[in-house]
Amino acid sequence: MSYIGSKDFMLEVAQGKVAGYNSVNKFGRSTNVDSATDTDIHDGANATDNVDIWVAPTQARTHNIVSTSASDDGSPAGAGARTLRVYGLTDWDADEVSEDITLNGTSNVATANTYVIIHRMQVLTKGATNVNVGVITATAQTDGTVTAQINAGQGQTQMAIYGVPSTKVAYMCSYYCSAIKAASSLSVAMSLLANPEPDSQISTFQVKHTIGIATEGTNYANHEFRVPVRFAGPVLLKLQGNASSNNTDVSAGFDLILVDA
Repeated sequence: MSYIGSKDFMLEVAQGKVAGYNSVNKFGRSTNVDSATDTDIHDGANATDNVDIWVAPTQARTHNIVSTSASDDGSPAGAGARTLRVYGLTDWDADEVSEDITLNGTSNVATANTYVIIHRMQVLTKGATNVNVGVITATAQTDGTVTAQINAGQGQTQMAIYGVPSTKVAYMCSYYCSAIKAASSLSVAMSLLANPEPDSQISTFQVKHTIGIATEGTNYANHEFRVPVRFAGPVLLKLQGNASSNNTDVSAGFDLILVDA
């Protein structure tokens, strides 16, 4: 690869101008991180669903896409979300794929692909509300686990979780976390976790880095790796928080450069 040093390399990658390189920005939010409870940063960790740990499908699964609101309907056209795009991996040895789904309100719509992970969903077209009215979920058939979720009014998933296939090597440039206080004083410990064997097991993760914040209100921490951390695929990456007070609202995310393996 030839490269002109005077250009901004990261910008060139983001613009798709550097062959074999892609950029990924993953961000998530958990509105219900409780005291001394490990909680993955994803949409399901809220006061209603209260799903602390996100779980991947046990194997490639067809997923049912459905909303809790009849307004999220593409035919007939509803006032909420009408179509959305699903991004994920059909196999840990294959590049990311996407497909478009026409919603059918509170009735399931099956994905055309089977997925070992869905790590992003985004509303494409919508009605008068300009957003999804209900909670939209992607549930793995047979397993019955929610792989991805768009909370009402959000328009896309907020999950600091990402699957890297064996066709790619991921280089992490930075990650961050912030918290909105749930008490007069609180702390949050954030862990960067990696599962280097997602093709053979889905539950065992290694700690790759930790940061923490202590706050009297809203606070923020960012860690930049002077030498980007290398993660060879297949690998499953996620951020996990543990707070000192119940009902802590935590946001977190990370930046990756993907390089063809």
